[in-house]
Amino acid sequence: MLRKLFILSCIFIYFKSIGQNEDDVLKFSQTDLYGSARFEGMAGSFGALGADFSAIQINPAGMGRFSSTEVALSFNTAFINTTGIYNGVSTQASTSNFKVSNAGLVLTNDISVENDGRLYSQISVGYTRLKNFDFHKVYEGQNFNSRLDVFTSIGAGIPPPEIYDLRPFTTGLAYDVYAIDFDPTTQQYYSRLTMGDMYHRQDIRTKGGIGEFHIGYSENYLNQWYYGGSIGIRTYNYEESYVHSESLLDTVGTTLRSFDYIYDQVTEGTGFNLKLGFLYLPTDQIRFGLAFESPTVTRFEDNWRANMTAEHDYGTETIDPTFVPEGRFEYRMKTPMKLRGSFAYILNFRGAINLDLEYANFPGGRLNSINPSAFDSYNFEAENEQVNEQFRGVLNSRIGFEYMFLRDVYFRAGYAYLPQPYKTEVGNVRKANQTFAGGLGYKFRKFTFDISYRLLRLYSDYYAFDPSKPENRTEFQSDLHHFVFSAKIGF
Repeated sequence: MLRKLFILSCIFIYFKSIGQNEDDVLKFSQTDLYGSARFEGMAGSFGALGADFSAIQINPAGMGRFSSTEVALSFNTAFINTTGIYNGVSTQASTSNFKVSNAGLVLTNDISVENDGRLYSQISVGYTRLKNFDFHKVYEGQNFNSRLDVFTSIGAGIPPPEIYDLRPFTTGLAYDVYAIDFDPTTQQYYSRLTMGDMYHRQDIRTKGGIGEFHIGYSENYLNQWYYGGSIGIRTYNYEESYVHSESLLDTVGTTLRSFDYIYDQVTEGTGFNLKLGFLYLPTDQIRFGLAFESPTVTRFEDNWRANMTAEHDYGTETIDPTFVPEGRFEYRMKTPMKLRGSFAYILNFRGAINLDLEYANFPGGRLNSINPSAFDSYNFEAENEQVNEQFRGVLNSRIGFEYMFLRDVYFRAGYAYLPQPYKTEVGNVRKANQTFAGGLGYKFRKFTFDISYRLLRLYSDYYAFDPSKPENRTEFQSDLHHFVFSAKIGF
């Protein structure tokens, strides 16, 4: 029984090291609130309002609020600051980017001549950026534990001639640079570490994002009922590079002084989803909305490589470039479905307050293999079990406010509260992510110009290895400062 548990833990750690795990389900399931400056200035709280292209990602029925054709374009500049706290040591890093946040065309057709209650129909096409992966994170500090401990454990019982085939990205690299050795008597690997602490430093850079191309249709019935649907073609691009460095603080009795473990990964995917929704206006002041977003079924491809160097008292050991291992794997992922309910109240026809509640069923995410023969018919059973055991459904809430305080000049503000998807017993990060937003808008005849600022504060826990030990945890806080400019014209 103990040996079985050990083998399962080794498999778990091995697949953790090459990706395709429950963390990926979460990473590719959580989306942000990108869109027009009006949308972002209200923290994405738009489910019962509509008449803005960004609303299609919340409730496609909102497109039914258009009574004329419109073209819109938005640009987003983000400055990202991240603080990492690792065993009492705080480290900061930053990055920035400039992206197209949103672009859309709504073609509106007057169908009131049919005399069946339908007044307008709309065909909507466009693009929305849903998530940003551009981060630079750094942590450093002392720890007795070492990544070499993991490499020796997952290589146990595998002789050196086979280690390069069975553990090419981990134990094989460490053995090649003489950071670990093999004892043929016990069939165990052991590291060239001493009983002193290691000084850890990891530099992590990620980039890319999630974008979605929307194709939608909606209708207006008697200015009271609005309904619509959209097909989303979601694209994923994620690139990660990190250097994990460890230095011995006590070097007595060993040649090893330090080592660097270098990892690079590129993930690309394309998926499809369906959104359906409706709006109901019982009075001119009150609006209700309800929307459903299906799971996004995506085919992913991961490509990764790992490398390692070790500094000894006699010089530096490196991996021959010919033998640097590379991996490729294709798989499918199903993200959780989402339900959204919305309520809006119109303020004297000069503004509005909108409240959105969104339920995301994170335990519903799943990984599946495309090529079962790869990795000995690996079926992701362990990862999918972890999805069920670690994650819970959450209720995200967003509230937004808009008011015309001068003729054709609008003030906006918004707040979003996004609970962490981890179950209480998991013990992972508990602080909820939050968004604070504000903005201004000006309408001149058929032209509208909007600007907004949005602060997205994200909290996360990170383990470079062995999440069972709290001292291996890094607490990250990322502040994303978004500045958005939008322009749109009606016809």
